[in-house]
Amino acid sequence: MKVFGFLFVAFFTFSCLSDIAYEDDVKASENEKQILAYFASQSQNPTALANGGYYFVTKSNPSGELASKGDSLFVHYEFSNLATGKVLDSTDRAANSPYFFRYGFGNPIFVNLMTALREGEQATLILPGTAQAFPDLPAYTPLLVKVKSYVVRTQDDLIREFITQYKYSVTEAQTDGLRYIRLKAGTGDIPASGKIVKVKYTGRFLNTKAFDGNMSSSDSLSVTIGGTETVKGFQKGIEKMRLGEKAVLIFPSSLGYGAAGNASIPGNTPLFFEVYIAKIQ
Repeated sequence: MKVFGFLFVAFFTFSCLSDIAYEDDVKASENEKQILAYFASQSQNPTALANGGYYFVTKSNPSGELASKGDSLFVHYEFSNLATGKVLDSTDRAANSPYFFRYGFGNPIFVNLMTALREGEQATLILPGTAQAFPDLPAYTPLLVKVKSYVVRTQDDLIREFITQYKYSVTEAQTDGLRYIRLKAGTGDIPASGKIVKVKYTGRFLNTKAFDGNMSSSDSLSVTIGGTETVKGFQKGIEKMRLGEKAVLIFPSSLGYGAAGNASIPGNTPLFFEVYIAKIQ
């Protein structure tokens, strides 16, 4: 995806019609004629987008899911020069390596299209050219985008698929999205409110990449039962555990770092924690 970066920047200027800066009306008219001529050559009647582009759904899936803000989108695409047909960039379908982004967080090429496209559909999108030229894409040359596969995953979808993939047996699933998975039973009573528990943990994304933890250090995290010093999903999970107990806690961003995220965790990201109660004070 070597050229996606500069195309991302270039087409960001087309977020709405008022942002488009053509050299003159002649160029604008030429672009539109080129775009409509392409669709006519394919016997397709395209739909206009607010960013000046046009699209046509080439494979329909009326029962497919429409994306909501924060959903994870996985797209296989091909970008090409409309005038010459030269392919500028594409994802690797053979290796199943799609482009990933979260819906609602400003992808200038796909953001308008994905308001209309359903999961499982394919589409052709053409965006008008910009005043800036790029290798193999001269100024004012429209960009042809073919969406070859499209998958929508909610946070709950990602959590359920993760649990299935790793064959976890869920001990308790709460309506707020927390999944509590006991790996090793503890002893004694569940600590009362006000008690301080010492926790060993590793925090991971659902791709299993660790972002935080203390398993390999001599330190432990102090958590007050009934307190609010940690994110809700972690706090609620810890409050179910006894001394010596090991568990996995999985929860959506609504119980984690929300839509904003933090310095190391993107917004709308579900998380899982491997946790162990080492001590109760």
